[in-house]
Amino acid sequence: MKMVFNKYLELEEVDLMRQWFYSRGHRKEYKKNDLFICEGGLSQSVGFVEFGSFRYLKWNDKSAYEQIVGYSFENDFVVDYGSLRTETRALVSIQAMKDSVVWVLDNNLFDLFFDSLGENDLRARFAELLFLDVYGRLMSFYIDSPTERYLKLIGRFPDILELVSLKEIASYIRVTPETLSRIRKKLISM
Repeated sequence: MKMVFNKYLELEEVDLMRQWFYSRGHRKEYKKNDLFICEGGLSQSVGFVEFGSFRYLKWNDKSAYEQIVGYSFENDFVVDYGSLRTETRALVSIQAMKDSVVWVLDNNLFDLFFDSLGENDLRARFAELLFLDVYGRLMSFYIDSPTERYLKLIGRFPDILELVSLKEIASYIRVTPETLSRIRKKLISM
């Protein structure tokens, strides 16, 4: 099985979802640093990343820096799912990491996909896997050391080392770049 960054991509129906985006969505190009959605905006669409990648950013006013909280890579979906489902303001900005091509569906067409299959179960499984990913990360922050978080990340998705800078990986696992450098040196010397 191909390694995926987001577990919901392991659903059997993901290929059907991709085809739905290609047949009913509209193609949109994003330049590096363009926003799919801005923090505080209303999420009204879902995208399928044909080419490129996106980072999910949360601005931290107290320390004046951006915290990386997630990614969507090629052949993944890009959305602030919480904002989309609850019709509330987005908690994150979603920014293109490089020039990207996305097939975009509005929320109604996204819902129609699930309705067309006659399966609310698929929507529930999709949401459940998304929840389990987020819950796993949350628990990791409480239970795992920074070294364990780093090892889990590269164990789960080794390609991340080629797709994302070490500074961003440090932000994602919530350590400073210097701490990540020490972790990597220690692991190499073992």
